[in-house]
Amino acid sequence: MAQLFGELLFTGSLQNLSAYKMRGSDKIILRKKGGPTKKQIKHSPRFDLTRRNNNEFGGRAKAAAQIKRILHPLMFLADYNITGPLNALLKPIQKMDTQNEPGKRNILLSQHSRLLEGFTLNRRYLFESIVRTPVSCTIQKEKVIVDLPALLPGLNFMVPGNYSWFQFIAVAGLVSDLYSAHGYKPKGEREYISEYAESEWLPVNTPTAAGKLIVKGLPAQKPATCSIMVAIGIAFGTLRGDHIEPVKYVGGAKVVAME
Repeated sequence: MAQLFGELLFTGSLQNLSAYKMRGSDKIILRKKGGPTKKQIKHSPRFDLTRRNNNEFGGRAKAAAQIKRILHPLMFLADYNITGPLNALLKPIQKMDTQNEPGKRNILLSQHSRLLEGFTLNRRYLFESIVRTPVSCTIQKEKVIVDLPALLPGLNFMVPGNYSWFQFIAVAGLVSDLYSAHGYKPKGEREYISEYAESEWLPVNTPTAAGKLIVKGLPAQKPATCSIMVAIGIAFGTLRGDHIEPVKYVGGAKVVAME
């Protein structure tokens, strides 16, 4: 992978070259077209390892997409493309399946769920650099309770810019194990979505008392092949007319618990 500099800057295709931008980088990425044909990759014995790797990569991509669906209420805070880092984090989890051969290994998050705790949606401003007192949560039947700390501006609350309002958002949802025999799908047909709770918009320059966010709607009994993911985010907003509008890519969010 190369990067394009100088006066001749473009995106798109030019003969055997492709140029494109990625979110989180202001540089233009340049790559050369070519490589083996789809037919060769699909059928040639030379590409057996490639097929195995591609199959497992596809499984991790489905797992990452599932996690992103759970995190959807917080995705407007993400300041980079989290798909690649999620895929990389899922790779060692997939390798821990020693019951299946490479190319067919399952993604058993329920057995290694805590490895995803601390995963952040931000690189510019981390949640813990904004809210400097830890946030805790309690997972109960049908709900998750997130305990929010009291905030003192300039002490344990650092605003990343000139914004007047902030809001907490808590998200919880079920993430399923994925099985290669099912085409990297969960056992059963149900697709789980996330539930979330949010605080009121609060002024950034006023001390805020400790509080709670309660996320409801979770099942009374967690399936054995699922994990409960809990994430917290802080958003900042500006007043537009008579309402407060969240600012994209400003704030912080991360996974705080998974079990």
